[in-house]
Amino acid sequence: MKKLILFLFIIIFFTNCSRSIEKKDEILNSIEIKLERGAFHYDTFILKDTLLTFYPEKLSNNALGNESELAKYYQKSEQYISKAQLMSLIQKIETSNIWKLNENYSCDRSCKSNLKITIQLGGKKKIISCDDYKCGCPEILQYLENELIILHGKDLKRIHLPG
Repeated sequence: MKKLILFLFIIIFFTNCSRSIEKKDEILNSIEIKLERGAFHYDTFILKDTLLTFYPEKLSNNALGNESELAKYYQKSEQYISKAQLMSLIQKIETSNIWKLNENYSCDRSCKSNLKITIQLGGKKKIISCDDYKCGCPEILQYLENELIILHGKDLKRIHLPG
């Protein structure tokens, strides 16, 4: 009888662990973050599952050429990130109370560099816009911008406006 109870306990334990792993994979496969930058950039980063894609500003005639340091800002590129990096990003989002943030943050500065982030995770969706990514923009949005740029790995730093 004791062996039967122990056997049932082990089966229940492994079933629960399996469900936990499935739920974790479901969350990892349901994330999408879209980050749109303004000012000199007008570019977009989209993280869907573990694929992070950079969509540059569209130029009708790329006069920079391939030799320019700025050429990387005008070339679409993709980068896969690890599930561990993705889980870390999800944990940061969930602990930041991002779901409770306002939809818009404005700023009185004359030189602005907007930032818009759309997050879809586990059936939730949130769109947050900031007139200026520095002035009055919540830290979690600044963190997400910096983190996606780092995870992308192409060193696409934000170009600052004068003034």
